Amino acid sequence: MNVQSRPARPETQTSAAEREPLRSAFSVLGDTSFRRYFVGQTCSAFGSALSTVALAFAVLSLTRSAVALGVVLAGSRLPQIIFALLGGALGDRFSRRLIMLSTDAFRALLQAATAATLILHAADLPLIAALQILSGVGSAMFAPAANGLVNNLAPDGRNREATSMLGFAANAASISGLAVAGAIVGALGPGPAFAVDAATFAVSTLSLALIDARSLAKPLLARRGLIADIGEGWRTVRQARWLLTHCIYVCLLNTLALCPFFVLGPLIASRRLGGAPAWAAIAIAWTVGSLAGNITTTRWQPRRPIVMAIALSIGLIPILVSLALPLTLGLVLATAVPAGAESAISSTLVLVALQDNIPDHLLARATSFETIGSLIAVPLGMSFAGIAATWSNTQSVLLFSATWVLLSSIVALATPSVRRLQTSDQR
Repeated sequence: MNVQSRPARPETQTSAAEREPLRSAFSVLGDTSFRRYFVGQTCSAFGSALSTVALAFAVLSLTRSAVALGVVLAGSRLPQIIFALLGGALGDRFSRRLIMLSTDAFRALLQAATAATLILHAADLPLIAALQILSGVGSAMFAPAANGLVNNLAPDGRNREATSMLGFAANAASISGLAVAGAIVGALGPGPAFAVDAATFAVSTLSLALIDARSLAKPLLARRGLIADIGEGWRTVRQARWLLTHCIYVCLLNTLALCPFFVLGPLIASRRLGGAPAWAAIAIAWTVGSLAGNITTTRWQPRRPIVMAIALSIGLIPILVSLALPLTLGLVLATAVPAGAESAISSTLVLVALQDNIPDHLLARATSFETIGSLIAVPLGMSFAGIAATWSNTQSVLLFSATWVLLSSIVALATPSVRRLQTSDQR
């Protein structure tokens, strides 16, 4: 949607109106149950940012191998693909709070075990991989239940404000966590970073335990059989040709462009940019761009959201090229900011398109297929990114990724169903 012209208003009146959404969003923290949940999830986001950096450098400290790093990162994400639909079914049938509390406690134990093995120099690659795969199972069970729990906890049904507060807090916590991760991993190694992550999962577990269960008294909806639900969701995606096209586009983009970035980026940072602090700085720059992208989408609504989401993907090209070439860390950081902004804006535009064009009773299932489509080939992409770099070199792989972003975006934009899709108020 294009920004509509509005009559000019006095500056004081405009400023007050612009501040009102922020005051409204913060006011949801006045609810005790939601505030406890908010604190726990913010702490958890901080810990997750720590472990992201710690895992990469734990593997590199054990093997110095891009192939091993790719395999471990793939293994940690594979359960989120395999168990995503099961997690959604459980979250609709049982207590979401209990599922989340149990999985957070489970992940706290796993990250504590990971920290102990690294600190005591008892870790090996299979053990680290196994612990992170189990943690991925916990994440797959947690995420669908969390999406539903916000609906129960949002004061007076104010889901938008509650979701906004959680999203911005998570991004801010991630920036802090990444900064701390660079310092901890660089000075003490990855083990202590995993210990902090375990502690944040414990805080999240406690926050969920303290939530008044009476605030979650809304009955969960009975569902049909899982297979029937999945089949109806798939028919929806197949009939919405623009959505099917975007699922395929994002699947290949993640596999052939983002996977090489996340596997080879830490390796390049370790070899020539300054190690863990450098990779943490790149991640911080990416997250800063994401925050800017989130702010942008609160005001900017393009007429053709999927066209714009795909076109903005070219923002990934500079960071891929900057890592491929022997550029300074400062130049790499400069390219990470627009890449992060592209990621946040594109994700929001796709969500808007889904909400605007998919019936409400099918929206969750259509969204789950979009999510699974974007992740399903990620383990393969991460595994082969390291192998491809071994066969040739990191520069060739990353330049291929940059080329793929450009060519695949051109092809996707040429698809009629993508070009025809417009927001409802532009039809």
